[in-house]
This record gives sequence, C-alpha cells and structure tokens, in this order.
Amino acid sequence: MKENTIRTILCYAFILSHFGIILYLVYLHFYNEWINVGDFTASIAILTPAFTITTTAILKYVIDNRSIELSNGETANSMFVFVSFFIPIVYILSLIFIINRQTLEPINDYVAVLGILESLFGIYIGYVIRSLFDKKSGQ
Repeated sequence: MKENTIRTILCYAFILSHFGIILYLVYLHFYNEWINVGDFTASIAILTPAFTITTTAILKYVIDNRSIELSNGETANSMFVFVSFFIPIVYILSLIFIINRQTLEPINDYVAVLGILESLFGIYIGYVIRSLFDKKSGQ
C-alpha cells in the first residue's frame, strides 16, 4: 500500500473518530444522562489533549501540503501497514468499549482506566502520526 493512501485513510479515520467520540460523550451526558458530570468532565479532560495533538499534526500536514500535488509516495511494507491500522483501530474500539461499559455497569476506577488507555496508546499513535504526517509531501 502506498504511503499517501495510508495517510489519507488515517486522516479521515482519526478526525472523524475523535470528533465522533467527543460527540458521543456529549450525547451520553446531556441527552441520556448515562454518564454523570464527573465522568463526563474527566473523559473530556483526559481525551481532549491527545485528540488535539493528533488532529493538529494532521491538519498541519494538510495545510503545509495544500499546494503540492500529492503523489502516491513510496510503498510501505506490510508490517508498517498493519501497525498503522491495527493500533488506531484497537485504540478507538477500546475507548468505545470503556465508555459503553461505564454507561451499563459503572467501572470503579473509570478515570484511571481511561487515563491508562490514553497513555498506553498515545505513545504508539504518536509514532504512527509522526511517521506519516511530520514531513512535507515528497520528503
């Protein structure tokens, strides 16, 4: 798979999933009251910094390359493709699982679990984002 294809798919996936999870939390709190004020506030406080960093790196890449004709780039090896998609998918599914679990049967240490998940995956997601979005196209 070409690097630009990976970059494009992950760009849409990250931005849509980040805003989707934030909107989902807003929905759960304000419309259904399935998440209490403390859990809602903690969730937003824990998730927003990582979401902001990731989205900012992607948007910076898009803006920096707005006038450049994007080529397909180099072909990435299968291990890189696997890691680039597997880690973000597991991360997003884990977030959804933990948030849903909190609405059904509250977790005693919900904030701690969310923080651990965010720390654990944040490092790996950062490597993927940096490898794909921390350069100008053609570099």
